[in-house]
Amino acid sequence: MRKGFVGLISGMLLASVASVGCSSGSGNGGTGGTSSGGTGGTGGGAGTSAGGSGGGSSAPVTSLSGTTAVNALSPSEATQLCNDTYTYFGTSIAKATTCKWRGLAYAASSSAPSDAQAKQNCTSTETSCNMTDPWASNPGCNDIPSTCTATVAEYSSCIRDEVSAFTQTVNGLVTCSALTRADTAALFDIMAAPLPASCMALMNKCADLYPPSPLNQ
Repeated sequence: MRKGFVGLISGMLLASVASVGCSSGSGNGGTGGTSSGGTGGTGGGAGTSAGGSGGGSSAPVTSLSGTTAVNALSPSEATQLCNDTYTYFGTSIAKATTCKWRGLAYAASSSAPSDAQAKQNCTSTETSCNMTDPWASNPGCNDIPSTCTATVAEYSSCIRDEVSAFTQTVNGLVTCSALTRADTAALFDIMAAPLPASCMALMNKCADLYPPSPLNQ
């Protein structure tokens, strides 16, 4: 399940990808997440904003109180946390970066019979993505485990750090126009790369908590 997170590329993988770029997975995996409320409205539950550490954006991930344990959130607050996470993805990740990844991920999963077809699959998906709001659809989140005492701030740190890692990774990847079938294996390898430290700490504290990842949309 930890593969649901974007990880920082290992030195060896980065070296192998540097000339071609690329980022992981098929992009079709379950989103994971932290909301027991599904994909409803943003709900209330204001408080001290919880930005967390790391990069991605200076804006907080959510307006929920950072000191609140995620298992203490009400159903409407859990829904807000889920929705706020996807909103953060949309505001903190450039559309071009999101769409580049979706094009590459689709090309990797499409089993294209030729390099030309792989390029076409990548380009068509990236182009379609850029014509829409790629984060307009919120696929929802998994329920918050009742035993998870991690705070909203700890959750937010993971989200911010995985966004930062995702952006850094994808921006260094091969473009659709340069993609070959030989490059696609590296896309899947990236999903197995180590998690950001904040996400490792979160998962170690709450093994059954699976926040959404920009890799899997």
